[in-house]
Amino acid sequence: MLRAWSLRERDCMESLDRMPTTEPQSSVFNYSYVVLSILSLLTVGATLAFYQNALSFEDSTVALWTPVVFLIGLCVSLLIFGMTHREATARLALQKKAHDLLKAQEENRALFRAEQRSRIAAEQANRAKDEFLAIVSHELNTPLNAIAGWNRILKTNGISEETRETALEKIDRNLRMQASLIEELLNFSDVMSSGLKAINKPVIMRELFDRAVASVSVAAFQKGVTLVKDDELKEEQVLCDAKRLELALVNVLSNAVKFTPEGGSVEARAFRQDGSVKCTVTDDGSGIPPEFLPFVFDQYRQSERPSTRHHGGLGLGLALAERIIRLHSGRIEAESSGTGKGAKFTISLPIRSANRELHQIVTSPNS
Repeated sequence: MLRAWSLRERDCMESLDRMPTTEPQSSVFNYSYVVLSILSLLTVGATLAFYQNALSFEDSTVALWTPVVFLIGLCVSLLIFGMTHREATARLALQKKAHDLLKAQEENRALFRAEQRSRIAAEQANRAKDEFLAIVSHELNTPLNAIAGWNRILKTNGISEETRETALEKIDRNLRMQASLIEELLNFSDVMSSGLKAINKPVIMRELFDRAVASVSVAAFQKGVTLVKDDELKEEQVLCDAKRLELALVNVLSNAVKFTPEGGSVEARAFRQDGSVKCTVTDDGSGIPPEFLPFVFDQYRQSERPSTRHHGGLGLGLALAERIIRLHSGRIEAESSGTGKGAKFTISLPIRSANRELHQIVTSPNS
């Protein structure tokens, strides 16, 4: 579903992004050794000056006090150095502790941001699942109500043959509709939980593409949508699970027909490019809102809310197609200029000769 974040969630995320980051300060220089160097120079200088002055006295014993003067200066220098070194070491320890606290604060902020984003993502996922369950309930309940209603009419005495035929036709139509919904759910569950059975069988892509287009052509005709096929493929082969890959193509084509109004057109094109088979499905329908485009292949999401839906279905087709194509080492991309401007889906699959190791792909649910 299209998610519009609540104002509270947006404000929370914006405030997290605006939180200032504190850069750690540079290490404090231990200046005590500079002080020791200066004091040592002063001590040596004072000692030399005393010795030179002592030589000018007549009493030669004065010069004998030179070592004493040097020792006194040295002791004073060491005393001052000790006090200075102690202060500088305390400053370094305090700075390191402050740096560690700032680093821990940054880590806490990063964890807080991650937790907030994870919480918002989890809340969105829960809302998406709730809305999906509401859609499933509605879609399954609609044909059941129709079947029950027409069944009561059939039990009415004295109904005309024409009414009976209409009732049987409506019941049959709604049964097929419900069977299609259940089949879509089963296909989604099967592919999402167990992957694919075997994708090591070479299949001519042109034939598979033609079958997929033919499967959707009746629905397009009934809706009044022009379906144009442009098949430029020849004998290119891909290693695949043919049934599942055809289902993926049908889902993409059906989605285009579904969101194209009466009188619109859908173009399905298949061609070879850069060692890959490409299939493009382009329509001039309702398009994809820019804010929903990154989530168009997410499961349980639709661009319409349950309360304002104009199109039926469970919204699993594109998620299922993306999963199947990815399991075939392919990719699918969606493009749209915005609401009301149509959409284009491009499927790329490796050609057999370009990817001989494809059959070794691991098809586990986590792949």
